Amino acid sequence: MPTPRVLLVDDDAAICEFLATLLDLEGLAPRVAPGAQEALGALADADAVLLDVAMPGMDGLELCRRMRAAGFGGPILVVSARPGPDLPRKAVEAGASGFVRKPFDNAELIACLRGLLAAA
Repeated sequence: MPTPRVLLVDDDAAICEFLATLLDLEGLAPRVAPGAQEALGALADADAVLLDVAMPGMDGLELCRRMRAAGFGGPILVVSARPGPDLPRKAVEAGASGFVRKPFDNAELIACLRGLLAAA
């Protein structure tokens, strides 16, 4: 089975670097997109997306909707530090496959991502 390619979408370079290293150590192939336009352009080469909500310009929920409208059928795991009980529901309504709240446990994030990839 080929190595799953995970598109990381977050405007925070330090978080992207951390997540890319984590995914690489877990045997996944990360690719970083710092914003919505870069993410949409890289979508064809992704098996899954790890998507932050809070980004300048287009937020992650709108980007999730656009990814689904563009025909992306792979899992989209949304992560966010935003408070509030409605955000996980809003993420799923936008087309997300799952939601993890920041700060997250690394093992939980990887388990959730692997579970979504296995189900895809």
